[in-house]
Amino acid sequence: MADVAGLDSRADAAAWRGVHDGVRGLPCSHADVGVPNRPAQYRQLLQAFAGYDLVIAGSFLLTEAVVEVARANPGTRFVLVDPIVAPLAPPNLTVLVFRDDQSAYLAGALAAMVTKTGVIGGVYGPGGAVDQRNRTGFEQGAAYARPGIRVLGGYQPAGDGLPYANPGWGVAEARNFSQQGADVIFGTGGSTGKGALRGAAQAGSICIGADQDQLSSSDPAVADCLVASAIKHVDRGVALMVADAAAGRWAGGLRTVGLSEGAVELRPIQDALSPGRLDELQTIAGKLATGVLRTSA
Repeated sequence: MADVAGLDSRADAAAWRGVHDGVRGLPCSHADVGVPNRPAQYRQLLQAFAGYDLVIAGSFLLTEAVVEVARANPGTRFVLVDPIVAPLAPPNLTVLVFRDDQSAYLAGALAAMVTKTGVIGGVYGPGGAVDQRNRTGFEQGAAYARPGIRVLGGYQPAGDGLPYANPGWGVAEARNFSQQGADVIFGTGGSTGKGALRGAAQAGSICIGADQDQLSSSDPAVADCLVASAIKHVDRGVALMVADAAAGRWAGGLRTVGLSEGAVELRPIQDALSPGRLDELQTIAGKLATGVLRTSA
């Protein structure tokens, strides 16, 4: 089920692709999508799907509604995809969380490799769990690749009333970091992070995007500064949930997916980096995927 943005929402559309990928090849399988007209319909539509084998809430905006409906229907399995804050889930609800910290670690390592000033910066959303994972990963990855590097960072002010949707603040924060010597900026947190990429471009800094493949959907204003994007593959995570349910491996509670499941990655722009640096990133990614390297997030 989508939120009111429907399949025009990147996250909802990715979750629906994941459902399709998950049921492909399963005999006698069938999937439907529900798109409410207004938030007041979230609980009603989720309840209408309660007779299905698996119900997937594809947006963090459905968090409160899916927890309530799951509690009211203990015989139905539910999945909540990528909430901002993981709720206390009943036993029949899986909360799918992505290892943003791993892709951010790779972003930090890359930033440390390409900086010329020895100063880099990260611009984040308003301090939610995903923002903390991004910041922790970025700063630890940078320190791993270049011990002693100076890493600037800032969370979007929580009280500005525009969580994940204040590109103007993102622009200003990135330009502020650039004035302090940062020549690589990592921009995360929805349109706030996109603003940071624009600010980096305006200041002549290198930028690394997050949340989606910024190269394929890039703002032309940031195309020249972009060297990589930290990507979350919501479709792959959802497909794993469907496959687990079909195979009898489904379990309620927190489920994290990351590099080892192919659910996150750092996608570099190939011609922006030397083969040596690409090899270094691949080696670090392998260590993160196998647990040889870990973040504290």
